Amino acid sequence: MPEYKVNALEEGFGAEVTGLDLSAEVDAATVARLRRQFHDSQLMVIRDQHITPQRFLWFARHFGEPQPHILAHLRHKEVPEILPLSNIFEDGKPIGVFDGAAFWHQDMAYEDVASNATIVHALEVPVEGGETLFADMWAAYDALDETTLERIAGLVARHRYGNRSDEQYETRAKAMELTEDEQQDVHDVYHPIVLPHPVTERPALYGVTSTSRGIVSMDDAPGLALLDELAAHAAQDRFVHTHRYQAGDIVLWDNFSLMHKATLIDRARGPGTRRYLHRISTKTVPN
Repeated sequence: MPEYKVNALEEGFGAEVTGLDLSAEVDAATVARLRRQFHDSQLMVIRDQHITPQRFLWFARHFGEPQPHILAHLRHKEVPEILPLSNIFEDGKPIGVFDGAAFWHQDMAYEDVASNATIVHALEVPVEGGETLFADMWAAYDALDETTLERIAGLVARHRYGNRSDEQYETRAKAMELTEDEQQDVHDVYHPIVLPHPVTERPALYGVTSTSRGIVSMDDAPGLALLDELAAHAAQDRFVHTHRYQAGDIVLWDNFSLMHKATLIDRARGPGTRRYLHRISTKTVPN
């Protein structure tokens, strides 16, 4: 297949891939190279991709096991591993996640086996708005002082679906509300606050926002205060990068070393305002 190019994104964070057509045959060597680049870059943007939902699922499987989202009522009808993200409403209801990700989080940290990667295919993008912000948790960890590093070593956080900053679903910075059936799958899970990456082995802060509800071996108040302190540290501008989608982008990000949040966007009003993306999260890391 033709050789493709990999360049740094304009802001110097992440990688941009051009000249690759995922609708055509892709050999094993190319997939292996993409995986290596992804693990080095944390964020990868593959431009100009026009593929079916089934082909998107095929591609995602090269980065891990697709993990159907807890929001079963919003899953793609033909490919349930896909969760649509959209500001489009039909019959008064959103056709995908609308207000449900506008807070800092790491995807599926509320699952027993957390997501290693999220992959998004941008099918429609608005002229303005709809960006995703990413915070580098490797850099945030590296910037901690020695006292804090000693303080958090070995600590484990308790996680549960939702956003601890808006437990009552009162603002647009809330998690998407679950149906009664979906609530049956909610339970506490536990993940370390300092997480060595399974591929690079580089340590990162993990799960200090949203789904984390406390720290094992600490009382609620000091545990939450520490989580809030770490979350504020990680969300500083010096660690944050913004991605503005182009139609046809496939965007992959590493959930172990990045946290992210959506920017709020109004409901679609017509051409130029519509946002529609397909999202797949994977778990485990392929050999």
